[in-house]
Formats: sequence, structure tokens, C-alpha cells
Amino acid sequence: MGNVRPGERDGRTRVGTALKKAHSYTGAMEPTYVSFAQQPPLTGNASLETENAYPARDHLKLNADGAVIVTFEMPAENAHLEATLRIRALVSKLGAQIGHAPLDIVVNERPVIHGWRIPGGGDIPQQMDFVVPAGVLRAGPNRLRLASAADASSMLWLYQLTIDSVWERDRAAHALDLSAFEKPLLRYATRTLIDDDWQPGASILAFVDAGKHSPLEHLAWADSTGAEYAVTFAAELHGFYGWCRPAGATEPHEFRGDLIARWETDAPEAGAPPQRFRVEAGWGGGWHRGGHIDIAAGHDGVQLTRLSWRDQRGNTGTVAFTASGAGFLGTHQTVGEGAVGYRGHAEATVKH
Repeated sequence: MGNVRPGERDGRTRVGTALKKAHSYTGAMEPTYVSFAQQPPLTGNASLETENAYPARDHLKLNADGAVIVTFEMPAENAHLEATLRIRALVSKLGAQIGHAPLDIVVNERPVIHGWRIPGGGDIPQQMDFVVPAGVLRAGPNRLRLASAADASSMLWLYQLTIDSVWERDRAAHALDLSAFEKPLLRYATRTLIDDDWQPGASILAFVDAGKHSPLEHLAWADSTGAEYAVTFAAELHGFYGWCRPAGATEPHEFRGDLIARWETDAPEAGAPPQRFRVEAGWGGGWHRGGHIDIAAGHDGVQLTRLSWRDQRGNTGTVAFTASGAGFLGTHQTVGEGAVGYRGHAEATVKH
């Protein structure tokens, strides 16, 4: 079988055992999710076991006949309803050829999906929704088994899994975002391609939160040295790819980053905490007091001159800082709404 390392086919691992209830919804199904974007996996209302599988950087790799087993609680009020199962996965390629790893999904010993072929050719992860029909779930513990076929010739890569009751659309995804955002301050080791050679550079911080609690998708900034940067993050945040124009350079260069640490915003080992700005929104011919935004971006101790960002929910902003760095002016747009003026005044560093 392709892409299987020695000793991996027969491995059985119990990753987690306790049902985690990070968010409480009385009378409703707890947000239920598993994410392999970090180790140990993030779980909500779920215990987790694996068979013939092993963790990779941001996903779980399932060998032929490998499986992930999720046990989750269902309240009696929702047990008679259907549910929505969402997975993010891909099938690894066989060299330049499309891979082969059909998947089966069984809930409480009843087949839900059999022999499903994941589209996309293995280039990028695909998001897929499946119905768990009414009558399959039951009050109390439920057991879901997602398995790769015994005749798979390549691997099934599983990134995340969520389960929602039919009337609770995307609740688990939102809860997963909040859980992942518990350590939102990210540090990346960087590399710059110069004369066909990837040269290591100083690490950078990446964190912008205007109260949306959503991970970054895109970040661009310039600093007081005259350097410019623009990067796009992997969905699981393990790395980024973009370009930079170092101070004094006339040409841009490819720029990459690899996640090396993530912390809570006030973790002492992270160095200086993010800077907090009190913000106002400009609309209707006037300025209106808003909340705040917390920012930690770029190289340690180097002042930003401008910053643009987009988070994974589609919220965007772009600002230019004053000469002292104590304020900024720009625009902000919450997804689904119009753009507004946006200005900020330094308030304090972030303390929780």
C-alpha cells in the first residue's frame, strides 16, 4: 500500500477519553467537534479513539482500514431528530495520480455513508456535509465510526469533524472557532527566498482581534524600517505563504512561515502582550464609540505603519498608524455589512 510507513498499519491509539463540555446549552445538544489542527486534538462533547492512524502536522492520517471513533452525548430532547455531520478531509495522491481511499461512516452500528469518494483529486481539503437520519441517534452516548476502506491504496487525511442537530446549524463550527481561539497569539518561524535559497529570518507574531474571535486568514503590514509583508494562512494555521519586500530592497521575495508556538494573549513567555486600541466607527457623518481591537503583528519591537487583515469569517480591516503608533485611521467591514470608517487610540496592553 502506498504512503504507509512501517509499523503504522496495526497501530491503535486512544487519543482522548473524557467528554469535554466547554459550552453549555440547556436542553440542546452540546457543540460536538473534533479538530486535528493541533495536538492533542481539540474536542467538544466527544471522546476519541483511532485505529491504524497517526497524527500529522494539522490532520489525522488513516491507513487502509484505519478509523476514528467519536463517542458523543445526545440529550433526549434532540435524539429523535436528524443531525448534520460535517467533515473536512482529502485523499492523498499516489504520486501524480488521484488517490484511492473510499470512506464509510457508521453511527450506532447503522451505516450512514458507504464507499464515499472524496472529490478534489487530493490537492486541497474538501468540506462535506452528510445527513444522519432521524431514528439513528439515541438519548445518551452515541458512537460514530469513520473508516477508510480496507482496499485503500492511499491515505485518508481527516482535518476536522462536527455534528449538529438539524435545527442548530453551524453551532459546533462556531464553538470550535472559540475553542481554537483560546490560544490565539501565534508565533511563526520565517524563511525568505533570496537567490534561489530559503534563508531563515526572525520570527513574527500574528494576532488581530476586533472582538470577532475568529482566526486570521490574511495579514499584510508595513513597519517603520520600510519593510512590507503580505501572507495568507493555512486554514489550520500551521503555516503561511506570501511575499515580503525587505527594507531597502527593490524586489519582492517569497516568504513562508511555520507555526512554532501559540499562547494565551497574556502568557509571559510570549513576550510583550498585544496592544489594545479603543475604537470608533465612522458612519452617518459622525464617529460612534465602539469596542476595542487587540494587535500583535510583525517582528518584535518594530513599530507598524500600516496593517490589513481578513479573518476566516470574512471580516476585514485596513488601517494606517500615526507616527507615534498610538493611533490609527482606516476602514473596517463586518461580513454581510457595509464598510465603515475606523479609528483607534492606544489604550493599554491586553490583560485578562
